[in-house]
Amino acid sequence: MIPVATVAMETERAARIWTAVALRAMRDGGPPAPGHVCIECVEALAVSGAGLMLAGGPQTLEPVYCIGDHAGDADGLQTTLGEGPGIDASATGQPVLVDNLTSAASHRRWPMFATQASRLDVRSVHSFPLALGAINVGAMNLYSDSPRDFGRDELIDALVYADTALMLILDARSGIDTPANDAVFNGQAPALWRAEVHQAAGMVSVQLGISVLDALVRLRAHAYRHDLQLAAVARAVVERRLRFEPATAGEPSAESGEPA
Repeated sequence: MIPVATVAMETERAARIWTAVALRAMRDGGPPAPGHVCIECVEALAVSGAGLMLAGGPQTLEPVYCIGDHAGDADGLQTTLGEGPGIDASATGQPVLVDNLTSAASHRRWPMFATQASRLDVRSVHSFPLALGAINVGAMNLYSDSPRDFGRDELIDALVYADTALMLILDARSGIDTPANDAVFNGQAPALWRAEVHQAAGMVSVQLGISVLDALVRLRAHAYRHDLQLAAVARAVVERRLRFEPATAGEPSAESGEPA
């Protein structure tokens, strides 16, 4: 069992980060978006730039958002070369932390990316998967123009920023304009619901014959439409109280059973 104090601290951290992203969006006069997460992450963690890469198809990633010096170019290098910390983070579902991209170890692991990124003055890369459980849909890459070692709190913050970005990516794909005052995590530390959401997304993927990412979008859209936590919707699917039905005769697909 996870200690209550630990849950409270992670919930407080998630709330703090969401508040920063929401306030940024309010200043921009629009709903929170993945780009706001990148901006806040760059400022909070004092890195040079941040970029989000998402799965564009089987075995492919595409840069979709970036902010700061050389982040767009560095993300583009990773996707073009097919190698780099972000590629590995997405493939493994684990953070890939490169404190010094100029090291011999970095050049052995990513010979082309390390060489070309150095020409952009990128000296360290910290990549975090955009993932729910074993479902990996991309990566958030944080770039620095000098060797950089993240401390424990910085690493945990970065993981929560990545979770926040993923939630807003799902909202964007669902056509949801998340209100700036919406408590996306609503009292839960993001890591606590990952396994259940993963299982539910896999089930919805089979039910509708769609990709797991699209299934995540459907789950999030259902949760938003019924004003429910994503975890509650996932639990209803896993417990077979809620089923997503495929479209028939040109009609949109529907949900059957209890909302949550």
